[in-house]
Amino acid sequence: MSYAIIRNTNYKIKNLNGIYRHIERKNTNYSNKDINKNSNIKNYSLKVPSSTYEKLFNSIKEKYNLKGQIKNVSNVACEYIITSDKDFFDSIGIEKTKKFFKTAYSFVCNYKDLGEQYILSAKVHMDEKTPHMHVVFIPVIHTKDKKLWVYSQIQI
Repeated sequence: MSYAIIRNTNYKIKNLNGIYRHIERKNTNYSNKDINKNSNIKNYSLKVPSSTYEKLFNSIKEKYNLKGQIKNVSNVACEYIITSDKDFFDSIGIEKTKKFFKTAYSFVCNYKDLGEQYILSAKVHMDEKTPHMHVVFIPVIHTKDKKLWVYSQIQI
């Protein structure tokens, strides 16, 4: 029996450029031996970043007037890695695999009112043994007390 898997990781501002280069496949070499560079063309985005994650973070923070103190130790972005096992994806085929990731992306956009506007990138990697999607987003909560959107360091 297969299961859907979602793993969460938090990132500090200093980590955003490195994770951008990895997820968007901007590096030339990878320590992960599961990555097949010849299959990079099979990867696709459900949300394409318009620039680096750090630039996007700063742009979104300004555009939506997000509040909160950002320190060197602050988590400023989260990443969900969404997947299942290889046998599951092999059994459902390419088209249903695409539908799986589109459905998962829609779920993340709507989960606790996260909002697509706070998602920096959603990239599906088909160039490794098991297909998976990276969704990188800014964790934002709505506070009713202040009636404004507030940047929050959340652990999901």
